[in-house]
Amino acid sequence: MPPTGSPIEAFLLHIGPLTWDDLVTGYDFGFLTSLEIQMAAPGEGLAVQRLRALEGSALKHFEAHLWAACAEAVGKTPRPGSSRWSQAQDRWREALLREALGTETTATRLAARVERLYEQVGCPEDMLGMLKPSQAWSGTPATVDPVAVQRFLDRRRSGIRRFGTAP
Repeated sequence: MPPTGSPIEAFLLHIGPLTWDDLVTGYDFGFLTSLEIQMAAPGEGLAVQRLRALEGSALKHFEAHLWAACAEAVGKTPRPGSSRWSQAQDRWREALLREALGTETTATRLAARVERLYEQVGCPEDMLGMLKPSQAWSGTPATVDPVAVQRFLDRRRSGIRRFGTAP
């Protein structure tokens, strides 16, 4: 499978359409730009229209408009620690792991991408066994077990612990 080129493309390919929770968390984790969100934001409410219309210096207030559009569409904005946030975080993690596993050609490059994902999005307990982080002080690079990554992703798809629907 060829690389998608961006986190939003990876998400759409491996998970499907973005929800408002995915847009908010994707922005907070640095996966989505304001322009990508303006283009992907579903709905036609007033807050969504204002979000889409932002440009230039008005973009410094983008996050507040994003939260307002999300609240308008689904009732409230997910925040770290909430179940909606955690579910969206898991969807991003899954999409980017699937992308890395499907596109990286060497174990070294796969390990580097998985390590960056751990640092950017966090690592739940059930992911701990797939990566040995790099040790900068000793020059030891990160290593990853591709089979463990695939098992982790297979469990997600088999329903053992399936995310994707926010309450």
